[in-house]
Amino acid sequence: MIDYGYMKNILSLDIGTTSTRAVIFDQKMNILAQASLPLNISTQETGEVEQDSLEIWHKTVQCGKKAMQAAKLKASNMICIGLANQRETVIAWNKQTGLPVAPAIVWQDRRTARKCKILESNRALARRIRAKTGLVIDPSFSATKIQWLNNKYNFKKNSKIIFGTVDSWMLWNLTRGQIFATEPSNAGRTMLMDIKHLTWDPELLELFDIQASQLPDIQFSQGEFGLCDQQIFGHAIPVTGILGDQQAALFSHGPLRENMLSMTYGTGLFALKTIGHIPRPATSGILTTVAWKRPERPVEYAYETSALTGGAMLEWFKNQMGLVKNMQEFDALAETVTTTGGVTIVPAFTGLAAPDWDPAARGLIIGLNRATTKAHLCRAAIEAIACQAARMAKLLDEQIGQTSKYWKVSGGLCHSAPLMQSQADMSNVRICKEKNVESTAAGAAMIAGLGAGIWPTWKEVSRQATCDIIYKPKRLKRGRAFLAQYERALERAKAWEI
Repeated sequence: MIDYGYMKNILSLDIGTTSTRAVIFDQKMNILAQASLPLNISTQETGEVEQDSLEIWHKTVQCGKKAMQAAKLKASNMICIGLANQRETVIAWNKQTGLPVAPAIVWQDRRTARKCKILESNRALARRIRAKTGLVIDPSFSATKIQWLNNKYNFKKNSKIIFGTVDSWMLWNLTRGQIFATEPSNAGRTMLMDIKHLTWDPELLELFDIQASQLPDIQFSQGEFGLCDQQIFGHAIPVTGILGDQQAALFSHGPLRENMLSMTYGTGLFALKTIGHIPRPATSGILTTVAWKRPERPVEYAYETSALTGGAMLEWFKNQMGLVKNMQEFDALAETVTTTGGVTIVPAFTGLAAPDWDPAARGLIIGLNRATTKAHLCRAAIEAIACQAARMAKLLDEQIGQTSKYWKVSGGLCHSAPLMQSQADMSNVRICKEKNVESTAAGAAMIAGLGAGIWPTWKEVSRQATCDIIYKPKRLKRGRAFLAQYERALERAKAWEI
C-alpha cells in the first residue's frame, strides 16, 4: 500500500488529436505547471486520417517530465495520474513486443464510410445497434476501423494482436504491459459496448468479426487501474482515473443545472448534457453516451452532439492555406470586419456529424467575390464554428425540452474572444469561460483525485471551477442572419461523393 503522505499533486495527461499535454494540479486544483507538444496527423484525399501511436506515447511522457521539471517537483510528489484522451481512435499492437503493427486510425477517418452505408441500409440492424450502443452507424466509431484492420492485415488469425483506444494504449505503456483495460466513456464510443450493462456485446462482436480476446477489459472510470512503472517518471504512480476527453471536460464543470450544457471547442466541437442514470433513447441526430461510471454509484449518461471540424479548420487555414500564422493573427483579422462579406464556409472536411450524419458531405466556401479578403474568410470561419455549435445545442435543447441559457465552455478555441461573442449572439446564451480553460485535463485530474481519496465528493472539488469571463448576447439579429445563411450553404455541401 502506498503511503501518500504529503503528496497531494496530480499528474494529468491529456492526449488530444493535434497535441498532447501534461498538467500538474495541486489539491485545490491550481495549475502548478504544464507542458504540451504537437502531434502529427497524416491525411489523404480519400478521407484517411492516421497518427503514429509511438509518437503519441513518447511525446506524452516527454510532456509529463517537462511539467514536473517546470513545477520543480518529482514523480514522488505525485499522488496519482489521471488520463483523458481523444476517443474512438484505434490502435493495434503486438502484446508480446508492445509495438504497434499499423498506424493509429483517428476518429476523423472516413475509410469505412461505404461499409457503414451498407450497414445503415439494414434499418432493423441500425435500430438494434442504436438501442445497444446509443450510437448511429458512422465511420467515426471504432468498430468498423477494427474490422478494417482485421481484414486488411489478417490480424484475426494472430493471437498476439490486440486493439485498443488511446486510453488502453497509454495504460498498457504506463504499466509496461501489465494492464490491458479501458473504461465505459471510451469503450462506449467503439460501437461494440452495451451501454446498459457496460460489457462487450456478443452480437456486435460477431457482426464486426472481432474476438473479445482482442479487446481490453472494461473497468470503472474511477479507481486504481494499475501502477505507472517507476522507470517512466522515476517513481511508481497509481493511475486512478480515466475519461474520454469530452466526458472529462463535462466532469470538470461539476453537476450542471438543467438550463446548462457543456460545449468543447477543440479539433472538433462537442456538446454534452447529463441525463441521469437511464440511457434514454434520443432522436437520430443525438447520441446517448456513457458519461462515467464511478464505484458504488450508478452509471451517469449524457446526450451528445458533435461536429467533426472545429479547430481543425483553423489548422487548415494556417498549415495548408498559409492564410495566418497563429490564432492571434486569425482573431485580429476577423475583428477588422463586421461581416463575412457574403462568404459562408461549411467545414465538412471529413463529412458531417450531428444532426446530419452525412459522411459523404465535403467542405464548401461559397459567396466569394472580387472584394473578398483574408479578413472576410477568417470572419466566415468563426461564424461557421459558431453555427455548428448553435445547431448542436438546439438539437439537445429540443430533445430535452428545455432551452439552455448558460453554456460552460472549454477547449483551445475558447481563447478566441470574437468566436465566444459570436456564439453568445447566435445562440442567445451566456457563455461562461472558466478560469481554468484546461477543462479536459482538469476533469481527468478530478476523477483521478477522487480515486486517490484527495477529496470526499465530486461536489467539493467542482467548487474550484469558477468563471473567468462571461460573454452575453448583444447582436441577436446579426447572429440569426449568419445562421440562416449557413444553413442554406449546408444543403449544398451534403452528399458530395468524391
